[in-house]
Amino acid sequence: MPSRQHSRDQIIELLSGISLFSGLEPDLLDELADVGEMVRLPARHRLFTSGEPIEAAHFLVSGSIKRSTQLADAVEKVLELVRPGQLVAMSEVFGATTYVSCAQAVHPSTLIAIPVARLTEIAGRHPSLSLRLLTTIARQHHAAEFEVISHHALPGAQRVLDYLLHLAGDRRDIAGETTVELDASKKLIAARLDMTPETFSRMLRQLSSDGMIVVHGRRIHIQNATLTKGSTGAEQRRRAPLHYSRTEQMAKNRRRPSPAALVNLCGRHRMLSQRMATCWCINARKIVAGPARGALRKYREQFERNLAQVGALVQSLAPELHREIDLLGGLWTAYRDLLCSHPPASADADAVFDLSERILSAADALTAAAARAAGTPEARCVNIAGRNRMLTARIAKLFLFQDWGVRSTEARKLMTAARREFDANINTLTGCGGESPEIAAQLVIDVEQWRALTSIIDSPAWFGMADGHAREVLAASDELLRHLDTTVKLYEHLAERKSTAGTAAVPP
Repeated sequence: MPSRQHSRDQIIELLSGISLFSGLEPDLLDELADVGEMVRLPARHRLFTSGEPIEAAHFLVSGSIKRSTQLADAVEKVLELVRPGQLVAMSEVFGATTYVSCAQAVHPSTLIAIPVARLTEIAGRHPSLSLRLLTTIARQHHAAEFEVISHHALPGAQRVLDYLLHLAGDRRDIAGETTVELDASKKLIAARLDMTPETFSRMLRQLSSDGMIVVHGRRIHIQNATLTKGSTGAEQRRRAPLHYSRTEQMAKNRRRPSPAALVNLCGRHRMLSQRMATCWCINARKIVAGPARGALRKYREQFERNLAQVGALVQSLAPELHREIDLLGGLWTAYRDLLCSHPPASADADAVFDLSERILSAADALTAAAARAAGTPEARCVNIAGRNRMLTARIAKLFLFQDWGVRSTEARKLMTAARREFDANINTLTGCGGESPEIAAQLVIDVEQWRALTSIIDSPAWFGMADGHAREVLAASDELLRHLDTTVKLYEHLAERKSTAGTAAVPP
């Protein structure tokens, strides 16, 4: 059963945090608090059920509420996932006398309950509150109309993207990332979007592979700069998402990857080679070893998929890369066996270090050859942006081995060289970003995150816990890598746009 508490000061404070009531006159807030009460609802407990009389308007302060109804054959239809600041079942509260739907807490939730009769009477005496209620109802109606259209006309990836952007609200900017946390299980969100859980997961993977999001469990990092394709004006770029047209997606799937995309694919081997060595070192040192084992497996699978994809593309796009791809493939077999065939041990540390350097060199040669084969300044910029992505993964690897006492002198020298190159690359990239405001804004964030990472590396090693310094370096490098992956994608898009514009400019 929900617990109900009566603390007038608490209710005023909570009401002030709800946008509908924020900024209202103090006397009006006092009046609402006099008739309101706080309701605490444990997870999976019902707020109301179908057929109950509607007596109070429930405003969600924290938590998450699922509102649903029963269709034929006892099939549950999720009508909405109510988020903090919203009124539960607004259309029913102001348009009916009994509930048709039922509402249940997804997570422990806190609500403010105000009797409907008193809320209506107070709103009748206060035009400011009446106008806010009218505006809120109109927005919900508009959202419901759009949702009917989107669920029938928009592809699944667009529906999932719209859902994530709704979670982000107004926090998105032209670049950087906006982090949201799924407010319910993937199964429940899928039901809300009229798709199966498997389809929802597949759409997340598609958005991730397109560089729009990075998924870490329930936490989703929206990569803002990749959502602004084709929009104009700063405010529009900040808000307008890239639309997933079914026709465009089918055409994209049929198109052969561009030379710039091939450079990006080749360059991913560089970054993945360093990430795998880092995961191996984490496991060997027993720093958050459980997650690192899963990450090593994931990166191994990505490397092999990438290698197979690049091998197939080389046949048609750049057959002159056969020697480089064969060399990388041969080294990969030995590297994979060393990393994955038996539990990590300190006795293998030198061998892992050496082989990670050799496979990095082979991957870099492949990427440089792909950039030369493309033969454009833009493809070169994709390569340089990819170098910075690799350098971030590399510096984390070098730090872990040096911190472990493995090849310390060599690792320090390589870290110094990596830092110099990163700074030089930023200067080069700034000059070849064209007039893209997204790239310019993204580079500013890259530099900020890079400075944060290097300042942690340079800071004293004491963090009050075992391996604390290493954990801080790993967390900062992970965050920077997400941003740099977006940067590479932006330069890839820039190269493709210029290539398309150049083709269109050629007279028939």
